[in-house]
Amino acid sequence: MARPRRRVQRKPRVLPPSVSFRFITRLTLSFFGLIAFLLFLSIIRHNGRSRKTGSFRSRPSSSASAVAAAIAASRSTMNSSSSSQQNVYTTPSSIPDNIVSNLDAILVLGGGVPDSLTTPPTYVQRRCDDAAEIVQKHNNLSHSKGDLPILCLSAGTAHMGQLMSPDGLPIYESTSSAAYLQQHHHLSQIFVETVSYDTIGNAFYARTTHTDLTDWRRLLIVTNQFHMDRTKAIFDWIFLDLTDEQTRQMKYELHYLSSPDVGLTPAAVEARQQREAKSLATVQTKLAPQYRTMKEVYQFLTRNHSLYTTSKLVQRGQGITDETASKAVKESYGAGGGGK
Repeated sequence: MARPRRRVQRKPRVLPPSVSFRFITRLTLSFFGLIAFLLFLSIIRHNGRSRKTGSFRSRPSSSASAVAAAIAASRSTMNSSSSSQQNVYTTPSSIPDNIVSNLDAILVLGGGVPDSLTTPPTYVQRRCDDAAEIVQKHNNLSHSKGDLPILCLSAGTAHMGQLMSPDGLPIYESTSSAAYLQQHHHLSQIFVETVSYDTIGNAFYARTTHTDLTDWRRLLIVTNQFHMDRTKAIFDWIFLDLTDEQTRQMKYELHYLSSPDVGLTPAAVEARQQREAKSLATVQTKLAPQYRTMKEVYQFLTRNHSLYTTSKLVQRGQGITDETASKAVKESYGAGGGGK
């Protein structure tokens, strides 16, 4: 009888210690590699969202921050400069024909005390001459039988007394500009705004007493180079950027013509530019962000502005004033024979 065969039980294979160590090491490195890769993907996604939202949670190094700040400042300056020059032209001939032919009106800002009824300051005369050239160009392009309207702005300035007529009434800056246009260019469609005493008032009262009440929606605003940046900031604010329903419905379209700073000394231009820069900063950082509707602008003018608030006007009538304009600045408001 044959004997049953015994099953031989094989011993489990045991890897040498060196092989086991290498295997565990590779597995560990693979695990940490996977973690690092996932972390890398997470950082990329986070930075992508940060660039879109403008928020960065991680703090870059000081050198990286300095570089980023310099780049941002450069871009901001370039964008601001580009934005501030949109729709700003330096000569009547530089304005495209399609813009000129579609204009509804030209607004000419006042700029200082006139020497006589028909003699505004020289730099204001240049504004009027440029506006008249645009009227002629518009009439030729559109074959219009009537002149393009010109609205002359400003009652006067806070920095100088007013020219008086023989019968004791003030001759407004806008009236002098209108008289100059009539005498030298023989235009018929001329209107005057006689309420405002500063650039904010120019824009606000041009809207409330003229343009909102007419079909004038496509406008050309004319002033001098030294005054253009602040003028554009204020008129864009009052005509385009306010959030009330009335402003949205008006759908204004603004263009600007910057006339040369003729008739002023270099010292007067420099002093005025410095004053303009400070005033522009106030408009951009305080006034425009705070007053967002026509009603709010009205409340600012009648409750806070020194040239339109009752109590402050009464004080001014009593000789109480905080006038600080230098002699050079006053030259740019018509002092010292600005019209000669």
